[in-house]
Amino acid sequence: MAVSGIPYDDDNVFKKIIEGTVPSYKIFETEHALAFLDAFPMVKGHSLLIPKAVGYASIIDMPADVAANVVKELPRLARVVKEATGCDGVNIVQNNGACAGQVVFHVHFHVLPRWGPDNDGLVRLGKSGDMISKDVASELLQAMQAKL
Repeated sequence: MAVSGIPYDDDNVFKKIIEGTVPSYKIFETEHALAFLDAFPMVKGHSLLIPKAVGYASIIDMPADVAANVVKELPRLARVVKEATGCDGVNIVQNNGACAGQVVFHVHFHVLPRWGPDNDGLVRLGKSGDMISKDVASELLQAMQAKL
C-alpha cells in the first residue's frame, strides 16, 4: 500500500483520459502532464491538471521529480484560465483522500476561476484561528522534522 494509505484506482476516469478511451476537452498536453476542462465544472472555466504518470492516487506518494514535472505547468494553466475567463483570481486546489474531498483517485489539481468577492458562489477558506503558541509550534515542528 502507498505511504498515504490511499490505493490507486486502476479504473479511474483520468487514467482513461490519458489512455484516450474517454474523451476530454484538452487545453494542453506535455510529455508529463495533461490539462483539460473539468467535465462537471463548479464554475465556468474550471480546469484540471493531471500527471500522465499513473499509479499515484495522492501527491504524498509521488516522487519529487514526477510531481515537479506536473506542478511546473500550474502557472501556465492558471494564467490561461484567468486570461480566457476574465476572472479576478484563481484557486488552485489539490485534495488527498476522500476525507479531503478527493473523488478521483489519480493525483489532480483543480484550477478554479474566481470572481469576487461574493459573485461566484464558491466556498472560501474561513478566517484564521488564534495565533499559534510557541509551545504548540515547538511540538508540531519536532514531530514534523522527525519525519523528514
